Amino acid sequence: MGLFLAVDGGQTATRVVLAGEEGQILGQATGGPSNHTEEPGGPERLEQVILETVNRVLADLGRAPIDQQEFAAACFGMTGETIIKKRILERIIKTRHLSVVHDSVNALMGATAGDPGLIVIAGTGSVARGIDARGRQLRVGGWGHLFGDEGSAYWIGREAIRAVASELDGFGEPTALTRLLLTQLAVPSAYALMEKYYSGEWSRDHMAGLALWVSKAASDGDRVAQVILREAGRQLAKSAIAVIAVLFASSDTAAGQAELPKAPLVSYVGGVFENQFVLAEFKDAVRGAYAGVRIDPPLLPPVLGSLLLAYQSAGIELSGRICRTWSNVQPF
Repeated sequence: MGLFLAVDGGQTATRVVLAGEEGQILGQATGGPSNHTEEPGGPERLEQVILETVNRVLADLGRAPIDQQEFAAACFGMTGETIIKKRILERIIKTRHLSVVHDSVNALMGATAGDPGLIVIAGTGSVARGIDARGRQLRVGGWGHLFGDEGSAYWIGREAIRAVASELDGFGEPTALTRLLLTQLAVPSAYALMEKYYSGEWSRDHMAGLALWVSKAASDGDRVAQVILREAGRQLAKSAIAVIAVLFASSDTAAGQAELPKAPLVSYVGGVFENQFVLAEFKDAVRGAYAGVRIDPPLLPPVLGSLLLAYQSAGIELSGRICRTWSNVQPF
């Protein structure tokens, strides 16, 4: 039986699914991060994570390891650049149908199961992508932590540190974030905190992790933390609104109009959206611009979007019934 390999590789984790020729999911596993291949050690880390995670699923199925397998098709949805990643994957994956796409592509496929709509992704970074009924696609954002990623976990962490610095400088509002971050990160001062990041001792992923403490402070009633999270929601909504304006709004559609010519499904995924302040502000801002849109969680997770793309690359169209059964497969 031919095996179909689906991977969703990100800055936090790598998810792998193996499926059979008729859409039956056979196994799954989660590994470490597999992004940043342009950094020293990045290509080696990608190869190691893919080999370890895929081999774990193959072993669970009683199948030969990856170097002895020829997959019917394989699709990798990956954060960041795809050129370096594809070169590595072409060397370690045997298949006649290999797709390596930006993670917004497979996330969109999973969110709408191929129907018109858009998705906003907000994890360590942020990006939005949409597709209309004619198959036109548009990506907004995804410019990375130096020049973009507005509303992402990294953005939230950076805003928290700015809020701490502003309070200490005397012109920022007092915030529980100051004491919380210094205590949880075991640093004596804001200056010591900054030094950890400027020296490179703490990574951008570490800064993105600060979003968890911002969420805690907001839940405990800290106004500054709540303002940061609500602004994150508004920033993410801007990406969705930009996609709608290009792909779904006619030339005479005014912002705030109740009906669009074709109301798209607006979906969202990523750990940032698990915060109530972010999600509520995101929904309010999108509906404030285009009241007729539907805002719902993805139909399928990104890794199953990769699986759909793998089948498509092999010329196989699965029925909607099979895709619906995937939503019951847990956990991912």
